[in-house]
Amino acid sequence: MSTRALTSTRLAVACQELARQQLRLPAAATLDLSGLRTALGAVQRIDLPAIGRLVSSAPVRMTLGALAPAAFGTVSQLLAGQRPGVDPETAAASAREALGSALSTASAAIGAATRDITAEAFTTAGRELGYTISVCRGDAATGIELRRDHELMLMRVDDGGAVESDHAGLPGGAGGDRQRELEEAAARRGVVITRRDERRHSSGRGGELIRAAAGRRDPSLARAVALSAQREERS
Repeated sequence: MSTRALTSTRLAVACQELARQQLRLPAAATLDLSGLRTALGAVQRIDLPAIGRLVSSAPVRMTLGALAPAAFGTVSQLLAGQRPGVDPETAAASAREALGSALSTASAAIGAATRDITAEAFTTAGRELGYTISVCRGDAATGIELRRDHELMLMRVDDGGAVESDHAGLPGGAGGDRQRELEEAAARRGVVITRRDERRHSSGRGGELIRAAAGRRDPSLARAVALSAQREERS
């Protein structure tokens, strides 16, 4: 029997502060740019005053200015009218493009930091529970391989903290119990599960994640997961 779980996570306050420190962000900066992303994508036609309203929040300005200084600097110059001779429609189009670039750059940096903190929490939790751990950080995802006796758990942590887990080597629903035990230990370290979708499979060799990694014939399943994610990103 094997168990596969797809989970979403969030960082507790202490881990959010750690992420800001790693990103060299001020304490008042935001790690959540989803509202800005939604607002920017929802507007088909936008002028400079509207763009100014989108970035009026001080936490948003701090984040974009720190993580995407070049692109957000262009937005700030256009909003301040520091590019004479540019008509308003052209300026608005340039500001929107630069804001989109700044948002993408900043979101990628936040997502990567969140992934690293999430992976570290699960790794530390696994060691506490007696697992032997192997970790490989790729460009697109981090693979974590946890082994204990006949038990194997393989994890893929994506940018932003989404986690896929695959558990093999235990009878019945014990794999799911062990996964939840690990999740509870990670939560004590500030990575909290916000959504969970668990499925059980009859194959004792593991579910989709383990089988796909084993099929790559890499001696490290963690590395196979990380490299597979990079190939997915490029395709």
